Amino acid sequence: MSGSLPILFAAINARHSHSSLGARYLLANMGDLRAQTELAEFTIQQSAAEIADTIAARKPKILGLGAYIWNTARVAELLPFLRRKVPRLIIVLGGPEINGFDRPDSAVRRPSPFNPENPVHPVKTAVTDFADFLILGEGDLAFAALCRDVLAGQPPERSLHPPPPELSTLQLPYDEYTDADLAHRLLYVESSRGCAMHCDYCVSANDEFVRYFPLPPLFSAFDKLLARGARIFKFCDRSFNLDIPHAIKILSFFLDRLPQYPGLFLHFEMLPDRFPNELRDILARFPSRSLQLEIGIQSFNPTVLETIRRPQNLERAADNLRFLREHTHAFLHTDLIAGLPGETPDSFAAGFDRLFALGPHEIQLGILKKLPGAPIARHDDAFTMLYNPASPYEILSTRDWPAEYLTRTVRFAHWWDAIVNSQRFIPAAPLIWQNTASVFGSFITFSDWMSTRFPQPHGNPLSDLVSAVFDFLMQVRGLSPKLAAEALIRGYRHAGASDIPSPLAPHLHGEPPLPTRGLPKPLRRQFLRWTWDEANLQSRC
Repeated sequence: MSGSLPILFAAINARHSHSSLGARYLLANMGDLRAQTELAEFTIQQSAAEIADTIAARKPKILGLGAYIWNTARVAELLPFLRRKVPRLIIVLGGPEINGFDRPDSAVRRPSPFNPENPVHPVKTAVTDFADFLILGEGDLAFAALCRDVLAGQPPERSLHPPPPELSTLQLPYDEYTDADLAHRLLYVESSRGCAMHCDYCVSANDEFVRYFPLPPLFSAFDKLLARGARIFKFCDRSFNLDIPHAIKILSFFLDRLPQYPGLFLHFEMLPDRFPNELRDILARFPSRSLQLEIGIQSFNPTVLETIRRPQNLERAADNLRFLREHTHAFLHTDLIAGLPGETPDSFAAGFDRLFALGPHEIQLGILKKLPGAPIARHDDAFTMLYNPASPYEILSTRDWPAEYLTRTVRFAHWWDAIVNSQRFIPAAPLIWQNTASVFGSFITFSDWMSTRFPQPHGNPLSDLVSAVFDFLMQVRGLSPKLAAEALIRGYRHAGASDIPSPLAPHLHGEPPLPTRGLPKPLRRQFLRWTWDEANLQSRC
């Protein structure tokens, strides 16, 4: 750390295992200013005061900061600290949150470094009011250009609206990943920008088209990363399987290198109804522990999909999921969204059960959010959509989904993630809904029960969760203590715990299985499932 370079980009990530791809694009494209620019990465677990102290200690003249849904609250706290600590600091804001909250005509302003006699207004009404400049759009090239103008004493207009850059002209950012990044963090990469879908709930609905990076320089960069030790590649492409030949070339590139680089793991987000035979064939060639597919179903209600402008062949999507589950080794992460306009609790429950029956390894139940700039706002009146005005802007109630039931659904999402998606209760979780008419109906009863047991849902030890599930299986489901205890201890051991929760001990006979050790982070969930299946301890849930 030099502590004195004039340009600093600060990235505030959700957790330490994440790395900022956007920040590294800015670094790679600084051109003649690259030597005068550095990156500081933080996490939302750090306080605004701590982040501000670190930034102030580096004494930058220009600060670039990206605002996203996961960090906007921390950014809002950070900026007042910076204004007090470094009043002459020039702050440049960008990112999806800023794109939705541009206020170039706001009457509230802080004093510009170019006009320091302006008095500070005591009331701040928006994050953007603390900024000197806003970049509304892709800043890969615009940030460097702005810095050149500022350093030359010729500042541009406050709000910049750069056109999307031609991707072939960008310097790829992958040399900006350090060896420590490759060893300890998820590696984010992309082969395209934009999304083929125009779903109302997503800021990508505003994309005009999908743009692709040229593959030869991309493959050269990937080869270099592999040689340096990179093994986890998480692709950020929104529609990876839109262009099938493009997708197959990338899959073939990594498939050819799997023998040379053991432990290679790839993540792709794919459209659910676009898996032609040639794509199916190559996906089936990937071995276990090498591939994760994120597939957004969002809803099984065709009327809802039409309302939110998400064309999707649901029968084809279901057939594709069955194929992927039965004929590939891919870990399948699927998505549903609760609270979409026109969705009802009953139609959502039916869709959840339908997706569950297709056997994905994970179902992530998301709650609809009113992302800044997304066209979901056009449904507010017709469907009486009420949202939390603060980040992450989750839906509170709709015409068809009462507030109290949405609250229960939020609790469902938490406990589904903690008990089922965590893969720490693989043999015990199915006992919650076994021999019932609806997985969703059974589990929402369970989540209500768990929420009474744990008023604070986060931070509870695994042993306490095991004890609570044990009580539920006996008291509510009426299962025998022996059956419940044996199922729970097997999952508990597989998750790596070596003790025996005291409520289980009287009902266990024989030595419990040894715990699983050495499962890699940040892929713990996937490897818990894979190692369980490979050991043939129990068929999939």
